[in-house]
Amino acid sequence: MMPDQDNFWDELLTYIEARSVIPVVGPGLVIVEHDGRHEPYYQLLARELATRLKVGNLGEAATLDQVVGAYLAKPGSRRQSVYRELGDIAQKLSVKIPEPLLQLASIRDLNLFASFCTDNFLALAINATRFGGRAETRELAFNPSEAGDLPDGSLDAPVVYGLFGRMSVLPKYVIAEEDELEWVTALQVPEKRPERLFDELGHNHLLFLGCRFPDWLARFILRTAKNSKLSAERGFSEYLIDEDADENSPLVSFLTSFSRETVVLPLDPLDFVAELARRWQQRQGGDAAAKAPEPSPMPETMPPGSLFISYASEDRPAALRLAAELQDAGLPVWLDRQQLDWGSDYTARIRLAIQQCALFVPVLSRTAEQRTGFFRKEWAWASERNLDFTGSSLAFLCPLVIDDTAVVTSAEIPPAFKMVHIEQAPAGSLQTHQAEAIVKAFNAMRARMQGKP
Repeated sequence: MMPDQDNFWDELLTYIEARSVIPVVGPGLVIVEHDGRHEPYYQLLARELATRLKVGNLGEAATLDQVVGAYLAKPGSRRQSVYRELGDIAQKLSVKIPEPLLQLASIRDLNLFASFCTDNFLALAINATRFGGRAETRELAFNPSEAGDLPDGSLDAPVVYGLFGRMSVLPKYVIAEEDELEWVTALQVPEKRPERLFDELGHNHLLFLGCRFPDWLARFILRTAKNSKLSAERGFSEYLIDEDADENSPLVSFLTSFSRETVVLPLDPLDFVAELARRWQQRQGGDAAAKAPEPSPMPETMPPGSLFISYASEDRPAALRLAAELQDAGLPVWLDRQQLDWGSDYTARIRLAIQQCALFVPVLSRTAEQRTGFFRKEWAWASERNLDFTGSSLAFLCPLVIDDTAVVTSAEIPPAFKMVHIEQAPAGSLQTHQAEAIVKAFNAMRARMQGKP
């Protein structure tokens, strides 16, 4: 079950960079600071709930399940009171976003998250690290009485899917072990099961973090997430990070025998996430890449009159930074996040976008100079359209170079790009006057496209 430590990180990070890993987050990552000390958030909720419901003698380490069970055993208790009080407590508690979730959210190659938590801290962490606090992350949740699934098509914005519901004053989320059983059982019912979500879970590697469930529930959840018999090989791994994992425990012995694709690592999930974020940032070129702003979601097809950013896949972090900064300047920016050559339909769609865009911004770099790729077709189509503006005061091409590439003397950069003014934008970061110049060029071109003098 234990992988070779020298190869493990490279393997996992390679899958993450290929966008083939879905984190499955549990309460063990939700550690908050309250009254000068760090503690599990759900332990804090349990303590506050015990006070509200006047349940005593359980101790500070009591779980929500224990508090709820003790309350419901009292004569005259009402289950709805638990939801009302717990929702109110969560709304009024003043705690910061847990650092482990901020670290996980900083790994921008992770876009779909499954969660067994009922709070909204993970979505808040993603919004804080990628969107400057703007509520761009989509939050979805499952409950047995309502069907809910991932949206159709590609996920342009991050998604957090709460498998145990989302906390509120309504009874639509898990508060006790009895609910866990009901929720997991309901996930097996075809008409209730979120098929698109489980299709994603079944066709990606799963990284379980802070999911410390009882043995029976861990087996059930793993089987549910895997979406197939545990012994069936699906070509993807499940990584279980659990500091209490023991190779002699019944669960690990069972997985060793019947789930060969499952990797169990006896590591502290908090330390693991911190190390994972550090290593990912290092592979992206340092902390600057992780702190780069993330653009707002974009449609799959470019709206006519947008600003088109063309880039080599290796320059994605710089292109995203550039897109976010131009969006902040008020421009309708579009770039192809997928960058997959899907054949004639895809080629026609991208070529049409270049014909309909108001401004074409190629990202130039040493990497782009030295390689081939679909972006070179984009460059050729943009150069061809630029001929329409020969002798005009309008600027259609706005090349930006993100490193020290000698663009002017390079034989690999299209001549049309060299004939216009090229700005330096290190790592995709623009100075104020550069952004203003691009806005001015865009507005002039947009006005001409709309038939204005």
